[in-house]
Amino acid sequence: MYTYEEAVKQLQETGSISLMNFKELPYEDLEELLEEIKKWCVYANGNKDKLEKKSKKKDKKKKKKSLTS
Repeated sequence: MYTYEEAVKQLQETGSISLMNFKELPYEDLEELLEEIKKWCVYANGNKDKLEKKSKKKDKKKKKKSLTS
C-alpha cells in the first residue's frame, strides 16, 4: 500500500505525484497530504524541502495508544 511518507518522498524527488498514487493512499493519508500540499504551496513557495516528511495524524494516534495502554 502506498503511504503518506512515500508520497512526500516522491513529491520531494520529482515534484509530482500521479493520480494512481493518490488513488492508492488511504483516505486519512490523502486528506493530510492534500492539506500539507496546500500549506506548502502557500507558505513555502513550493520549496520541496519544506514538506512534512512524517504524518502528524499517525504520530497523534501512536501517542494516544501509548497513553491508554
